[in-house]
Amino acid sequence: MLHLIAFDDLDSDIARACLRQYREGDLCVFVDLGRLVAADFPLRGPAFLLQGTASLEGDEPPPPSSASFTSIDYDQLIVLMAEQDSVINWYP
Repeated sequence: MLHLIAFDDLDSDIARACLRQYREGDLCVFVDLGRLVAADFPLRGPAFLLQGTASLEGDEPPPPSSASFTSIDYDQLIVLMAEQDSVINWYP
């Protein structure tokens, strides 16, 4: 399963909903403000940071220091989404 994460608070209802659905081996793509929680997110599978997200123009945080994250662009995101069939969760 692919999870698109855009929330900025790991202690929110949407974050808890995400973590309930998140399973070992699932993919996470941190987009927009989701990049702010990426470093603290309890990863169980591959993780990606979407580059060039509009919500962070000029204020984009540095990428998490963990080598667990791969930076991707929009084209690569589309490929990941296509590979996951219809099982994609979006957490705004």
